[in-house]
Amino acid sequence: MPPLSPPTPKAALSPSPKLLQNQQAASSFSELSYQYRPIEDASIRLVRILPERKTMIKCEIIHVSLEQPPPYMAISYTWGDTGDTRKIEIEGCLIPIAVSLHGALQALRKKHSSVLVWADALCINQKDRDERSQQVQLMPFIYSNADSVAIWLGPEENDSVRAVSLLDAIATTGEPFGSSNISKILAAGTENGDLLAVVSLFGREYWRRLWVVQEVFNAKRIMVYCGSTRLEWKKYQSASVLFSQRRGELIFNNKDQLKRRLATSPDQFSYVQTLIYQGPASLPDLKFHMSDGEEALLQVLRTCRRKLASDPRDKLYGILGVLPASIREEFRADYNLSVKDVYTEIVDFLLKTTEKLDIICEAIHFPVHTSTANLPTFVPDWSHVPQTSAMGFKYNFAASGSSKAICRFRDERLNKLEISGLEIDVVQSKGVVVGTLCNLGDYLMAFLHWRALLLQAIEGRTEQEIQMAEECFAATICLGQIPSEYDRGRWQAEIYHVFANLFRDRLPYIRLDDRLAYCLKSPSEVKAEMRRHFLQIHFGDRMMGRCFCLTQNRRLAMGSGFMLAGDIIVVPLGCSTPILLRAEGTQGEYRYVGDIFIDGYMFGKAVDQWQAGKRQLNKYILH
Repeated sequence: MPPLSPPTPKAALSPSPKLLQNQQAASSFSELSYQYRPIEDASIRLVRILPERKTMIKCEIIHVSLEQPPPYMAISYTWGDTGDTRKIEIEGCLIPIAVSLHGALQALRKKHSSVLVWADALCINQKDRDERSQQVQLMPFIYSNADSVAIWLGPEENDSVRAVSLLDAIATTGEPFGSSNISKILAAGTENGDLLAVVSLFGREYWRRLWVVQEVFNAKRIMVYCGSTRLEWKKYQSASVLFSQRRGELIFNNKDQLKRRLATSPDQFSYVQTLIYQGPASLPDLKFHMSDGEEALLQVLRTCRRKLASDPRDKLYGILGVLPASIREEFRADYNLSVKDVYTEIVDFLLKTTEKLDIICEAIHFPVHTSTANLPTFVPDWSHVPQTSAMGFKYNFAASGSSKAICRFRDERLNKLEISGLEIDVVQSKGVVVGTLCNLGDYLMAFLHWRALLLQAIEGRTEQEIQMAEECFAATICLGQIPSEYDRGRWQAEIYHVFANLFRDRLPYIRLDDRLAYCLKSPSEVKAEMRRHFLQIHFGDRMMGRCFCLTQNRRLAMGSGFMLAGDIIVVPLGCSTPILLRAEGTQGEYRYVGDIFIDGYMFGKAVDQWQAGKRQLNKYILH
């Protein structure tokens, strides 16, 4: 660990301050309150859980140097409902703590010896903003210096004991020479309901908490506690990997006796998704981002976007511990700053250090959501968890080629950003938007509406022009992600076959146009039972939150559901994708609307045209 400064005194342990109390009134717990003594730089508090098993939890708080701490265990847990509390005794004072932390202390307490732990709610004076800021900066060292990290998932419920036993069996059997028995264990887990219990365990609130990411990332050794169970973290990880490898064997019975109160929606697909993508699998391996330099900040923010934090500023502070030291030094945790200041500083830092504008594409405005932070439209609201993501990051587009961003803030408060870009087109008409909570029927109806717009636009054209437009449409609505085994013509025929047959099965009374009707019986590599899966894989995330549009220059595009007719399509220098801007306010000022796919302009064409003297570079002020 790098040296911490300034150094603390030699003594590793120092006695905790006595509580504010009148010696004559010491018997009255209700009148006592705990007073935190100021903590020195590079020092932390630890909680000593006194031995006992059945009485009220009793603790002491000590100060230690983080450079030479005694052996201790750092607790990783979720705060839960802070209004639901249990009391513990700290040096003669009754202190209310959240039920979740109380359960963790109870699980770690020993009968005959004390246990030294670090828990944020007790070891940081939560009422002192300056101390919170200083201690949060030390969090990576607190977890990396701990002898071990104890993950507390919560109390026993929904057959969690059986779930942990199944994880242990799968992880143990999955070791060399034992993998042939995995199928038997999974089959038994399906039959007796234990697999469903794992779904509930992996769906717990703990896995959605942002701080967990850096706590696990920095740990030397991890033990997972749930109720009375205790299992190594590596076994949780091994079982999670095996679920992904054996996803075809994850089948759930619908017998009444197997139904349980779960944290996920009650259907087969969501159960499998929970086992594969939640639980340990939801904690990303971020080590490879350490070599990304300043871009690591945006990569980790994106990766952890769906994680939750009670304080919006923690969407940055909660990931500092997994970032390179050069970035940590630029962002000191400071809870005196507003959310707007923190989020705008992220944009400022990335614009200066990466010379790219990709950060603004993370400002996702559909579905429309309200924010109390009053952010400029080009500043991402990291406290918001959108169902869609910026397409440039996901699909490796390079609309501006290798150009660097030309931009500057127009005011000291960073409310207005001037960018340079190339105007490509203007939105003329838009189709219906595919929402973020849509079912198969909604996708089918959106496709039909978009095709109606296309047919209207290509009416009267030659057969060759019509075919090219159909192929462009098929490429556009999947954001250009055509599988390598298809050319554009075969891809268009394939998806029309799939959509036409899904219409016939789900909406048989809908009249299909001649081309779709013809494709009903055309040859296809997609089997009937795989059509819905095919649509989900190739169009689910790509259509969701977006809509198809036609431009004034007769181009086809697919962009943010927040778009309106009249929005301009611009390729900014230093940006992976074209973006939509809406004139708003004074002359030359625009609202950032979202990113957009426009066939042919995703890999540098606009910049090539500009360099050839065919396009003009313009300035746009975003607010």
